[in-house]
Amino acid sequence: MRILHVADWINGGLATYLQTVCDAQSLRHEVYILASEHGSESRIIRYTGFLSLDPYTRSAIGVWHALQITRKKIQQLKPDVVHVHSSFAGIFARLAVTGLASRPKIIYCAHGWSFLMEGSLLKSWVYRTVEWGLSFGCDAIVTISQNEHDGAREAGIKAAKLYYIPHGISLQKELLQPCRYEKQFENDKYNILFLGRYDYAKGFDWLMEFIDMFPNEHIRWHCAGKAVVDREVDIPEHVVNHGWVDYQDIPQLLLRCDIVIMPSRWEGFGLSAIEAMKYSKPVIASNNGALPELIKHESNGWLFDMEKQQTLVDILQNLHVDSVRAYGKAGYDMVKNNYDAAFMVTALEEVMLSLVTNKELSEKIYCR
Repeated sequence: MRILHVADWINGGLATYLQTVCDAQSLRHEVYILASEHGSESRIIRYTGFLSLDPYTRSAIGVWHALQITRKKIQQLKPDVVHVHSSFAGIFARLAVTGLASRPKIIYCAHGWSFLMEGSLLKSWVYRTVEWGLSFGCDAIVTISQNEHDGAREAGIKAAKLYYIPHGISLQKELLQPCRYEKQFENDKYNILFLGRYDYAKGFDWLMEFIDMFPNEHIRWHCAGKAVVDREVDIPEHVVNHGWVDYQDIPQLLLRCDIVIMPSRWEGFGLSAIEAMKYSKPVIASNNGALPELIKHESNGWLFDMEKQQTLVDILQNLHVDSVRAYGKAGYDMVKNNYDAAFMVTALEEVMLSLVTNKELSEKIYCR
């Protein structure tokens, strides 16, 4: 098969998803990625089959420009499958195939429905209506969490098009260099790490305010990332800010910290959670989006209510080394049994082949 992946820009969890999928697919198929270099991580831009979408901006003009480039690339490459990722690409890529004489099969993955995010009822209704309308322009829709899958069903998207294929990661441990961050961690405290975008969606602003309001002498706070969509947030002096960390260096932070915290306001899946669990680190997370699917309270981590700050205060005040270790092990077992990348890659392959060959799936292993 010839496969073309399309996104507007690729970083964070989406970059990990695409790197995992494309590395596996390229062993058997001809694989390309079409995206903007601006905002995309170097590990994606360096990919052999990377094609530039630039100049691109998230605007009406930018979407129109991206639509034209996508249409031309599809006409040139003649892919069997176009796999579209995220909302903006979902608009221009699905419109780009309209009227083509030879139309590829279109698979769409939102990686977090816009209509499930925090916002006004009107805004949610508009996003829901747009996604419902555009769903008729694709052959399959992949959802990466049960929360996303249920949201699609409630939005009226046809069940026959929906395939629940959870995000997966490689369980292979990386070869690590000596930890450059060693001196910034304290052995006599719980080192708690925020890892991700310093953006509103991830609750970074909420966490910084919480840390200022509720100091805890037994905790050493760390953060690693940068603001991608929103403005920079003031970080308290007593929080260790590692800044943007290259993907290959993330395991060093995960191995050295004790706990990972995810105060997300919404989350389509929660990749940072399973990445933490891969290294046997428990996760403290908000009870929003898909996070309760991954974190079971007082089993492999803890859940708190962002509207009730005391719920997080109580968790932090009652941390115990035995529970931290036990929850970390439980998290690793959960990821090993449910979120291995091998299943994700195999499932996507089977869906693509079924669309291209017009054959039914060999096994009904996907939640419809």
